[in-house]
Order: sequence, then C-alpha cells, then structure tokens
Amino acid sequence: MADALKERTARLLTDYLEYCAREPGTPARAPSTPEAAVLRSVAAQILQRHERFLSHYRGYRGNRVELVAQVEREILAHPQPLSWGRVVALLTFAGTLLEGSPSGIDQEQELGDWEATVRQDCERLVDFLCNRLTGQHRAWLEAHDGWDGFCLFFTPMLPSWKRMLVQALLSCFTAVILIYFWKRLSRLYRRVKTSRKCVDSGFIYFNNKGYIVE
Repeated sequence: MADALKERTARLLTDYLEYCAREPGTPARAPSTPEAAVLRSVAAQILQRHERFLSHYRGYRGNRVELVAQVEREILAHPQPLSWGRVVALLTFAGTLLEGSPSGIDQEQELGDWEATVRQDCERLVDFLCNRLTGQHRAWLEAHDGWDGFCLFFTPMLPSWKRMLVQALLSCFTAVILIYFWKRLSRLYRRVKTSRKCVDSGFIYFNNKGYIVE
C-alpha cells in the first residue's frame, strides 16, 4: 500500500537537496511542489543569516550522512519539542553540505569524482532524512497536518505578529545548530591537543579526511 506522506516527503527532500547539489552557475529548476518553494525560501533566510558559519561546510569532504545523523539526533531528539523551525534548520544544514566544491580540486578526474560523490550522497541523505521524518517523527508530522501544515506555518500571508514569531523561532532553532557545532569544535580542539602528545606512541593519528583514529 502506498505511503502518501513518505512519497511526499521524499519528493520534497529530493527537490531541495538536488537544488543545493547542482553545479555552481547551473540554473535552478522551478520548485516541484508548494512545500518545495516554501522550504527554499525559508532556508534562504537561514543561509543569509548564518552565512559566515555555514560557509565552512560548503565543499565538505567528510561523511555527510554521518554528520547529518549526528545533528539530527541533537536537534530533533526527545525530549526536546520538535518544531518546523528545527526541521528546516536540519534540512538547510544537510543542503549546505552538498553545495560547492572543495578548494584545491583542479584536475578534471578529481572534479568528476567529487560530483559523483555529491550525487550519491544526495540520494543517501534523501533516504536517511525521509526515513527519520516519516518514521520516528511521523506522529508529530501527522499531528501538524504534514507538509500542508508546514506551508501554512510559513505562509507569507500570516498576520504581522505571527511573522515576527516565526522569525524568532527560526533564529532560536538555528542557534541550536551553532551551539552544537561550537561544542563539537571545542571538544575537537581539546582532542587535537591530546593527539599531538600521543602521535609518537602511535595511539592516535589523523587520517586524510581529518578524523581522529585510534
């Protein structure tokens, strides 16, 4: 039996993540659904507001799905209340990881490999996020009228007081991501200092992707 919510979620995620993953300078396709148009619009506000922070994650070379899974556990985790603001913050971050290409890629073969990896990760992220949103978080989605509720929540025709509330919620919830990564960077910095003391003994080293391996 067809799962209408899962199909609609997958279509939305595919639209947005492929939009983010397109080659720089490539014209964007028109949004495929009303919720796709709303997501692009709201995500653009987040990107503009936090450009300096999020720019560090364009051209990301690490495991995108693993990183998004870590962020998802942090910002959508029980008992924190789920919200459309948190959902958009997560999707915006996932899309940012697919944008651009890392500096230092000059060879055509390397660029081709990079683009192939981005396409593969785009599909993997669609599968992961779709399964999470329509699995663990299905009850919340259904209780909030699914993607119709999402469009209604962010519609530009809302009264001015509610538009201000939406902006405040977005600012608050995107701050969760900033705080999360600030904590991670602080922990990583401490681990780097420790690792430098342990390199000679062979217990800890950095691989070529920047991960600490014991």
